[in-house]
Order: sequence, then C-alpha cells, then structure tokens
Amino acid sequence: MGHQPSRTVNRSGHTEYGPAPADTPPLAAVLSPVRRIATELPQPSVDGGGGVRNTHPTVSVIIPTLNEADNLPLVLPLIPAWVHEVVLVDGGSEDGTVDVCRELLPEARIVIERTAGKGRALFTGMHAASGDILATIDADGSMDPAELPRYVYALMAGADFVKGSRFLHGGTTDDMELVRRLGNRALTETVRRLYGGRFSDLCYGYNAFWRDMVPYLAGEAPGFEIETHMNVRALAAGLQVVEVPTWEAKRVHGVSHLNTFRDGYRVLRTIVMERGAMSRSSLAQPEVARHAVGLGHDDGWMPEKGASPARPNRRRAPSRSREPAVHTCSVVICTHDEARWQQLLHAVDSVRDQTRTAAEVIVVVDHNPGLLRRARAELGGVRVMGNEDGRGLSGARNTAVRHCIASIVAFMDDDAHAETDWIERLLSPYADPAVAAVGGSVLAEWDAGRPNWFPEEFDWVVGCSYRGLPTIQAPVRNLIGCNMSFRRSLMRRLDGFDEGLGRSGHNAAGCEETELCIRIRQTDPEAVVLYEPSARVRHHVPASRSTREYFVTRCRTEGRSKAAVAALAGAAEALSSERTHLLRTLPFGLARAVGRVGRLDPAGISETASIVAGVALVGSGYLRSGRDGSRIKAIGPSSTTERKPQRLDRGHPNAAKSRSARLDQADLSLVPSHDGPSQALAIAVQKSQ
Repeated sequence: MGHQPSRTVNRSGHTEYGPAPADTPPLAAVLSPVRRIATELPQPSVDGGGGVRNTHPTVSVIIPTLNEADNLPLVLPLIPAWVHEVVLVDGGSEDGTVDVCRELLPEARIVIERTAGKGRALFTGMHAASGDILATIDADGSMDPAELPRYVYALMAGADFVKGSRFLHGGTTDDMELVRRLGNRALTETVRRLYGGRFSDLCYGYNAFWRDMVPYLAGEAPGFEIETHMNVRALAAGLQVVEVPTWEAKRVHGVSHLNTFRDGYRVLRTIVMERGAMSRSSLAQPEVARHAVGLGHDDGWMPEKGASPARPNRRRAPSRSREPAVHTCSVVICTHDEARWQQLLHAVDSVRDQTRTAAEVIVVVDHNPGLLRRARAELGGVRVMGNEDGRGLSGARNTAVRHCIASIVAFMDDDAHAETDWIERLLSPYADPAVAAVGGSVLAEWDAGRPNWFPEEFDWVVGCSYRGLPTIQAPVRNLIGCNMSFRRSLMRRLDGFDEGLGRSGHNAAGCEETELCIRIRQTDPEAVVLYEPSARVRHHVPASRSTREYFVTRCRTEGRSKAAVAALAGAAEALSSERTHLLRTLPFGLARAVGRVGRLDPAGISETASIVAGVALVGSGYLRSGRDGSRIKAIGPSSTTERKPQRLDRGHPNAAKSRSARLDQADLSLVPSHDGPSQALAIAVQKSQ
C-alpha cells in the first residue's frame, strides 16, 4: 500500500497528519516477538479436532461507511502496508464515499449493504472478508489504524477476541461527554454482574478477532449496539478475550448518528436479550488449550476469562461423531405465477452463483401449463417439472423430493434470492448426524419500504425472520419455509409435507413446514432441527403485502393454520414457540412501541396497536376454527406414528396421498374455511354429531 502518513497529537490536543517514516515495518517484523511463542504452544480449537491456526495470518480490516468521503483520506492512508485486505461496507452514501475509496485504495473490496445500520454493515463485512484475522474500525477518523499491531499481537499470543478500551492505562478518549461516560460505566458494570469478566469499556468498536470466531459473534444487532453484542457474546461463549488500550479522537468531519438515550436503551436491551443466547445455541464451546499471553493489567493487557464455568449459560455442546461423507444439495424452487418470472430468474441465478455448487436446481411449476412450457424452454441447466400431486406448495415440494438426487434437499421461494455462501452454510451443520434439518434467516426487501407501524416481531407475516428468533446457531421447533433444508432420506421416510396444509395459489395459509419439523422430533426425539442465521436469503415483499389489510388476513389465517397443526401434531408442540414468543418477545416489542409514544413519535401508537391487534387476530383465528359445536382434536405422537406411509419414493404421481385425508380413521374430517380470501384452508375438526 506504499508509505503511510503518520498521525500525531500536538500540544493543543489536535490531531496532525504527516508523512510516514520510510521504514514502516512489515507484518513479519511486527509479529516476530510473539511468533516464536505462538508456534510452540497449542492453539485454541473450535471443533475439538486439534486444528492449528495460521502462524502467518492474513489480516482484513472492515470499515462501515455512510457519507464519509471527507474522512476517508484521513483513515485509509494510515492502514499499515502489511494488511492483506480492506473491506469497505457502504450503506448507500450520497457524497461519493465509494469513489473516494476507489481513488485512494483501488485494491479495496467494496461491498454495498442497503439495509440500514452499523451492525448490519459489520456482519456483511465479516462474511465478505477473507483474512485469517478480522479487524473492525470506524471511518470517521476517531480510530488510529496504526494501533492494529497490538491487536494482532494479542491474537497471536492466544486471544480469540481483542477489544479496544479507552479506560485502561494508556488509553483515552477525546469524544465522550459526561453523560455518555456515566452511561458507559453503568452498562459496563451491568455486563460484569450478568456475564462475569472484567471489562473496562463496553461500547467501543475497535475490535479484532480470528475468523473462526465469527459464528459466535454473529447475530441480530443492526445498530450501534453491535459492539456490546459482540462483547457479551464473546464472554458468554467462553472465548479468550483481551482488552488493549486505545485512543479515541474526535470525529474529524461530519456529525455522528449516535443518539445517547436511544442507543443506550438498545445497548441495555442487547445485554438482557443476549443473556441466554449461548445457552440455547448448538455451537460447541471453544476448547481453549491455553491462556492468552499478556503483559499484565498495569501494562495495558487484561485477559478476560468470561463468566464463571459454573454459570448455567456456559455449556458445552454434546460430543457427537462426525460423518466423513461430503453432502450434496438439491435446491428446489416452487413457482405458480408467471407474474413472478423475473424474480424466479433472479432466484435461479443466485443459486448458480454459490461458493459451493448445488448438485442440481429443480424448478417445480404448480399446475400452470403455460408457465411450465416457458420454464422448460427458457431455463437452461435447470430441471423443470410439473407438480405431480394436488395443487399447492406441499404437493410441489413433495414432487421434487421424489425426483431429487442429492443427500440434502433445500427449499427456497421463487420471490427470494440467496447470498453467495447460502448452500455452504446450510450444509455445514449436517456433519453432525443428529442434525435432521437446517434452515436460515430470511431478510425482508420491502418494495415500498417498511411501514412504520409494522412491528419487527411480526415479520413472519411476510414470510421473513422476525425479532425473537435465535441470533446464533441454535435448535428450534420449526424452520421458515422460504429458507430450509432436510435430509432427503428422512423426508422420504416421513412422507414429506402434509398436502392438507400449505399455500395454494394466493391462499395465505401455511404451517406445512411446522408440522413436518414437529413430526421429525416426534419420530426421533434426538433429532435436531437447527436454525443457522448466517445462511441468509432475501425475500421480496411487494407493496400489496405491506398493507394493514394483508396484515389482518395473514394473522387470522395463521391462527387457523396453527389449529390445523395442533390437530395433526398435538397442541403442546404446535403452540410451544408461539407461547414463548408471546410471553418473552412481545412484551419487549410492546415496551419499545410505547416508548416511541413517550417520545411523541406518532408511529408508536400505530405500532402498539399492531402488536395488540396481531395477537388478538391470531388468537381469534385459532379459536374460531373450533366454533359451531366443533372443537380441535389434538393428535399426539402415538397417533402420528400409526399413519400409513405415503411412499414418496414410488414413481406414480398419485402414490402420495395426504395424511390429512386419512384422519377419518380418528373420526376427523377436513372442512374448508370460507372466511376471508383464504378459502382453501383445510382445518381438522372433530365431526359434530
């Protein structure tokens, strides 16, 4: 990168920039004192396999930006020449930030992240970076890239995660007024008491960590709470955390987007919500083979041991044998409407452009002869077939399962597109033979923008991940239909999806994936249904689905769908996640909405009303399905296992009958619901005499 300018502080406390000395040391010289130690000691192993980290690591620097064109000339030239890669994640700057970066550092990797928020930008950068070590710095000139060697030194000495502290001996800040300082101190003390450790600084974004630590740090923290999110995750996961002193200067140009009270609340919420995240995670606790090599607290080094091993949230995932075989993946995209043709093309292209190639891409057309002819004519390199079963999404998916060739079958909607590492991240957990199904997160892309009255806790209404789902790899009851995968052998053994459930045309009903996931656990209680949020797809949300009318309809039909699942799988299983969501997640959402009202934000009233109405509509839809003297009959696991197999592996198109159609043996019948536009929803109710 050439010679770097130096940064000094004059007697007035102002930052001065000047030419760098000609003898800027390479990375080898920076690390030479510690490399001898690092090569002689065993390295931390995440998978327990005894892997050794690279003793000649590459370093990627991740910089989130939003209108930082004036500041980049004061930051990019200071990045040491030995840095392997600079990843600039831009959030839609309008001042030429990207152009300035290309001019100053042509070799920089530029990634555009349209979703707002510093946290979202950093997570995007983590997935895009290729270095062994990832470092994060701000673009406003407040952080000195020349301090990078001390972070790399600590990582090479044995740390998993290194964070800067403005309050250690040798550190300072020129950009924190009294209120923020007191707030940071109070929040830091809260983390100490809840998570353990001895952090001296909580809300600072100069961090560095090994790339293999990203699964433990990733999650849902879109804004300025990202630093707190990463810090408490590192503690809760039992990582080796080291603090190093750092200097924070004032922002050079522009105005900070940080809001003391709003973002302080978000930090506190993150501390509380993340308290049990790792205890629910299926990630194995890293097996730290040695402690970090430090210089002692007085010299500015402070190893963090994390929470006490006796704490209930510090657990190690059970050891399981690993399958040696490499799994292959068939990707299935079901479609029914020619109006979505361009979206279908985008979906297919995204599956083709993967870091791990799919064994095949299957497009199933649901009883639309014209669309089927067009797909066969224009989709090259794709297996196109018509739905051989009854109309609807379940029948289309079952058709694909009968014909797919790979060991894993993944499903994605025709109005979604996958990120480039989607297949790779879906397949990775299948190395554990106990994992039966893996699904990922679904990010909403709103055509008309997100309505300010639409609560994040209700993003399931538009088929997307919602607030309340795990933000780290963890077992769940069921996956999201837009982004899920299963072992092919298991799906064939369990007869696939129930065709009495699921969408059909524009019918908003669903829950067929919920019923299947529950049936998997009922058949094998040791089976794991896993949610991997880093396996991401983006789901197109048209303007027609961002209306209050659609919200009302979807909530009501969701209640009825849950009633149908309760009849098939048992009410306890069918409502377990909903009960948790109602009691743990929605109260926080309601408090947030009421807080907006207190800040005189008119949208707070609408959001509060939406949460209350959404709960009422789902509940009424569930209860209403049992009116007129009928009641829901819950079928337990024993009844489920007595059903005759559908034999999905048979070639005859009509070989797979709906399990719901056989419920007559249990004195049940399927009756259509004609309430609202969802007229094809099947609900199992006890026959009235």
